[in-house]
Amino acid sequence: MIKNLSRGFGLFLAITTISYMVAHPVFAAEKAPKLDKIVLSSPFVALVLPMAYMAKNNVLKDIAKETELVIWNNPDQLRAIMAQNQAHFVSVPCNTASIFYNKGVKLKLLNISIWGIFYVISSDSSIESLADLRGEKIFVPFRGDQPDLLFQFICREQGIDPFKDLDIQYVGSPLDITMSLLAGKIKHGVMHEPAASVAIMKAKEKGLTFKRAIDIQKEWAKVTGKKPIIPNSGVVALPNILKHPHAVKVFVKAYADAVKWSNENPKKAGVLAAEYVKGVPAGIFTESLKYTTFDCVSAQDAKKPLTFLFSEYMKMNPAAIGGKMPDEDFYYK
Repeated sequence: MIKNLSRGFGLFLAITTISYMVAHPVFAAEKAPKLDKIVLSSPFVALVLPMAYMAKNNVLKDIAKETELVIWNNPDQLRAIMAQNQAHFVSVPCNTASIFYNKGVKLKLLNISIWGIFYVISSDSSIESLADLRGEKIFVPFRGDQPDLLFQFICREQGIDPFKDLDIQYVGSPLDITMSLLAGKIKHGVMHEPAASVAIMKAKEKGLTFKRAIDIQKEWAKVTGKKPIIPNSGVVALPNILKHPHAVKVFVKAYADAVKWSNENPKKAGVLAAEYVKGVPAGIFTESLKYTTFDCVSAQDAKKPLTFLFSEYMKMNPAAIGGKMPDEDFYYK
């Protein structure tokens, strides 16, 4: 009799414990061993700010013994990081995430946090609209990528043929545009933050005046009837960290908090980012935040505007998103 009671109580206790752990998954996850290191990776745009905050303040200490931030500076570095799982969480343009996903990298898009970053910079104070650029030479970086595709799209939607009505010259990087503007070789360039802030501040040092003549986001709103925001960049989780779902969940919350902190503390965020991105003054990051729409939105909530953007890219250049629309598994749940 005592044995049966004991056995029955033991069974009851086991079932109760399992039920509690199912209802409270954090309780179970807390027992999981910490990872030795979590590696974050970002380009030097505003996306670096929350990751710098996370690394500096060790906010992932509950899931990893160490957090490292690696800055990627060019497509070759990014390809190596993504293809070889050299990081766990990577900040990338949304179309780049789609390209890697469609190539077979089993990543998940966690969020979109950059919604406004593109401008036409000009040394000509009379330029106020795309129509004013007719017949003008304009430098555009990254042919076939987001700056180019967005600029082409808004031009065509406003009745401007970008290759007949404008003299588009493609260059390898925003630095080429900045140097050509400063040298007086061109008057206009499509740029993104913080490169646009760099160009304007460099011009000021030389007694020149450049301005953000055209806000690409506002032009987007005019031709689409949507809000002046464009789902530009966010964070993906690579396969090596997706094996640890609790770690991903902790990161998602911590990243959203870090974006909020960056927006509320632009000066401190700029100083922090400058510690990780050598050669870029803190003031550049702080200034660029004024012209960056920085808002962490989950992949699920960003799916509708992303689908619209990707569908437009498919019409213009399917290769820009990897040849096809990403399926449902692309979006983290």
